[in-house]
Amino acid sequence: MIDKENSMKKTLITLAAGLVAAFGVVSAQAADIGLETFGGKQIVPENPKRVVVLDFAALDTIREIGAKETVVGISKGRIPQYLAEFDTDKYANAGTMPEPAFEKINEMSPDLIIASARQKKVLARLKEIAPVFYMENDYENYYPSFEQNLLALGKIFNKESAVKEKLAQLDNRMTALAKLTAGKSALVTIVNESRISAFGDKSRYALVYQKFGFTPIDKNLSSSTHGNSVGFEYIAEKNPDYLLVVDRTAAITDKANNAQTVLDNALIKPTKAAKNNHIVYLNAENWYLAFGGLQSMDTMISEIESAVK
Repeated sequence: MIDKENSMKKTLITLAAGLVAAFGVVSAQAADIGLETFGGKQIVPENPKRVVVLDFAALDTIREIGAKETVVGISKGRIPQYLAEFDTDKYANAGTMPEPAFEKINEMSPDLIIASARQKKVLARLKEIAPVFYMENDYENYYPSFEQNLLALGKIFNKESAVKEKLAQLDNRMTALAKLTAGKSALVTIVNESRISAFGDKSRYALVYQKFGFTPIDKNLSSSTHGNSVGFEYIAEKNPDYLLVVDRTAAITDKANNAQTVLDNALIKPTKAAKNNHIVYLNAENWYLAFGGLQSMDTMISEIESAVK
């Protein structure tokens, strides 16, 4: 009887050990962590091994902190040139940013999907496939929300120290930049075909004023994702020292130099920005497609430095 009981105990111990061996690692990988960003409180898996990234800024940051080996699929569409290494068959096509390919994403069996405002309307469908980390920015406090998103990514991938180090470097660069831009007024615009939108200090480009140091030429511009529609007369009337231009058309099509053509007219030529060669045509890929990544932010600072020195 005792021998039989001992035998049963040994069997149970063996089974338990087998279960630990089989599922222990999976359990560790599936541990959830809590995050709080402007996008809300979120619960996501820690240290995911298979990640689908639907946002170029997030892809930029993941590469910069040394976690790109986790990426199995990305939004393809028009990939910014500085992220061209991801435009290969090694990374599955997850559709475009506005239109994710849900069935293909499901086939990738991701542990985590990283989404942003361009996927806000389809978050529920993405969450049916896998946990989603959603990134969104606070236009009135852009840079703090940017930092929150990056620190959250650092926590997800166990790369918090790398994120903090890079954010400190950006802070130092922006402090130096603000000294160069002190007392200079600016207006950030997006040119989309022949249409112009202006962005103030409570917009997607608020950091130009809040962190880069420019004085907003118009403090009455409303907070808006797509900016405030304006014309040539408005720009001439406000007459900023610097006119910062994002050519959306160039970012999403093969039509180069669209903004330069649009702004080459008799109303813009007499402005201070035009006369002083201070109409700055920004890198549209960085400022429109990948806005908010670690490398893109560093490049943006360099662009403004070159413009004001």
